[in-house]
Amino acid sequence: MTDEWAVVRARFDSISCNPVFVEGVPFSIGDVFTEFYFRARWYNVFHVADAEGRHKGWYCNVTKIPAIGESRISFVDLALDLFAHPDGRFAVLDEDEFETAANGLYAQEDIEQANRAIGELVELALKGKLPTPDDVG
Repeated sequence: MTDEWAVVRARFDSISCNPVFVEGVPFSIGDVFTEFYFRARWYNVFHVADAEGRHKGWYCNVTKIPAIGESRISFVDLALDLFAHPDGRFAVLDEDEFETAANGLYAQEDIEQANRAIGELVELALKGKLPTPDDVG
């Protein structure tokens, strides 16, 4: 944990034992997620690698600022996501879900912050600056 972020490493597990596909990329049992939770940003970033450490991409969630405690991290997911491939391609996900929720469920500040956050994530993806396990000190 740093002043800027908290990092959690977790292995992917699936109730069905089947891979989950995001943008054509399988998330399989044993994949390693290095999860970056930022203390002052409206998103988190999950670096995804297979069990052997081969890079699969990044899954990014637009969220409210997380509550980071000694043994627990919690956040409110704002539906909007981004998946970035290792080759630089990326896709904004769940825009329809975000739009539906924005019509009555989210406060105006949440909508504005979410739009800023997805813009920042797109910029990080374009510049190849999303965090990796190598960034953990």
